[in-house]
Amino acid sequence: MTSAMPDRTSLESAVALACRAPSLHNSQPWRWVVGRFGLSLFSDPDRLLPATDDFGRQMVISCGAALNHLEVAFAAQGWDIEIDRMPARADRELLATVGMFRKREISPDDTRLAEAIKVRRTDRLPFTAPPSWDDITPHLRAVSAQIGISLVVLPERSRTALEDASLRLSGLRGANPIYQAELRWWSGHPDSFPQGVPEEALPSASQRRSVSLARDFPSGTSTSADPVVGHDQAAILLLTTAADSRLDWLRCGEALSAVLLDCASRGLATCPVTHLTEMPATRTLVRDLSSDAGLPQVLIRVGTATHEQTAPTTTPRRPLSEVLFQDRPTPH
Repeated sequence: MTSAMPDRTSLESAVALACRAPSLHNSQPWRWVVGRFGLSLFSDPDRLLPATDDFGRQMVISCGAALNHLEVAFAAQGWDIEIDRMPARADRELLATVGMFRKREISPDDTRLAEAIKVRRTDRLPFTAPPSWDDITPHLRAVSAQIGISLVVLPERSRTALEDASLRLSGLRGANPIYQAELRWWSGHPDSFPQGVPEEALPSASQRRSVSLARDFPSGTSTSADPVVGHDQAAILLLTTAADSRLDWLRCGEALSAVLLDCASRGLATCPVTHLTEMPATRTLVRDLSSDAGLPQVLIRVGTATHEQTAPTTTPRRPLSEVLFQDRPTPH
């Protein structure tokens, strides 16, 4: 194959789709730099949330999700990409370089997954159990395994322990003013702050009571009707890694994206759950509840949405002028 570059319009379209990836508090901690033969992906240190993510693990996971979104977006345009992860450079913020090669044809799966980027969203309300789950889970495991990440379906008996831990963690963090200030800065802001998680994407106080396995965001103004189920029945997935390096985190983000998009293409609702893997004690609990020996990175709720909404809430995204550059931006 011969290396080439898509035109500027195609490149910007793919990067825009990549930036629809999920990220901690919708922080969007990525920067893309156009080179002669491809793109480079950098983390954005200005988007680190130190009270929540002091080691930058979730920042790198978020960038990994954007990297997989980019791969899906280019595939739907007829481009294969070659990724060099954590290249041996002195720059710690450089996470990957991406070279592009023209493909001969676009498969139905390429189109299906790219369309899923446009409809996927984080749904924080309760779900009913996903249909045909026993048929779907082997495929999700395979999707994750292709990226080198293990996917575990946690047993139903683990739900109570996880929900109890989530409630205890909410109480502990409720007494941490630094964490609370950071959480409120990134959630529920008015339109004048077009980033973070908007009020309309957050459940109201009554809706929040139906999902115990959730971060304790401020109450929002979701336009969804109150759910028709009294308690969340979502399946709970866990992504684990063999080690805890930055490369593991990046690949975990790629697997997270691949799983979320596959679920979205099947009409399933999803919600990444990361607060239980942010603290050592709760991360250990999650590991003890899993049949996998790997290190817990991200939990995912998967199910069928039980509410109606006049229009899906699309969380705001940074303009391309803030995330796509011809040259590396000068650090602040």
